[in-house]
Amino acid sequence: MGLKELRVAAAWKGHARRVSSVSLAPDATRLLSGSLDRTLKLWALPTGELLRTFDGHASDVNAVALSPDRRLAASGSGEMLGGESVVRLWDVDSGRPLRDLVGHESEVSAIGLAAASDRLVSGGVDASVRVWELSSGRCLRSLLGHGRWVRSVVASRDGARIVSAGMDGELRVWNAATGRCEQLLRDPAEKLYSVALSPDGARALSAGRGGRVHVWDLAGGRELGALEGHAGVVRAVCWCPDGRWAVSGGEDRTLRVWDVAAGTCLWTESVSGSILSLAVSQDSCRVAAGTYDRGLMLFELAWEPR
Repeated sequence: MGLKELRVAAAWKGHARRVSSVSLAPDATRLLSGSLDRTLKLWALPTGELLRTFDGHASDVNAVALSPDRRLAASGSGEMLGGESVVRLWDVDSGRPLRDLVGHESEVSAIGLAAASDRLVSGGVDASVRVWELSSGRCLRSLLGHGRWVRSVVASRDGARIVSAGMDGELRVWNAATGRCEQLLRDPAEKLYSVALSPDGARALSAGRGGRVHVWDLAGGRELGALEGHAGVVRAVCWCPDGRWAVSGGEDRTLRVWDVAAGTCLWTESVSGSILSLAVSQDSCRVAAGTYDRGLMLFELAWEPR
């Protein structure tokens, strides 16, 4: 099985400033975007029709997440309440804020939802990773160890394991229940912008400076290889839910699709602006991207049969 075709299904401008984060519903019929224009927006796909704008943040929106059932949205920003930064939960149907999760000492730069649990994880400029209980809004645990800004966090499907990546060049694997760091991996890129976890939770991808996407064996605590081809900083990487393919994007204004096991690039697509964020549908057939030049793009992938 290989990639037969990749095409741009839709491209539009919908934010006043760069698009920092995107999140796709599992069936890829809805796209949530966040921007430095301080808003979140919900879009219908594949048309790109704007369904709702979520207003209310007093600072840049750095990260967004859409729950699998499409009922809940979450956003991370630099907004401060009582000296602490905010992760905000929203009701998708009404567009109204539900609750603020307050605890980071400075700007919230990354969030992730655990698909099969009542948990949200966040990372911030304060170098901490925090685990939140959505139903109560309580901070269950603060995970400390990074020396600098945490740029990306991802939780396993069951919420038991968290992987974080930071500007200190470290990739950390955490036990969500105990708060213990189970693995510390150092990426040669030195500054990391994105991390992705394989569907089985056994491997991770990290992306940052240097143009490489590094592949890691989390159980063995070792690097398996690198995906090479980008000409500059890689800002975003996603592992496709089928477990074989990955998608990356960066400042060289290209989207790349990879065969992870083979370490080969299957497709390169040039776009108008630096790619800052990516999301992949559950069937691995659609990819959404947010760009520096205020753009949103939807790509459709056609795979050869097995």
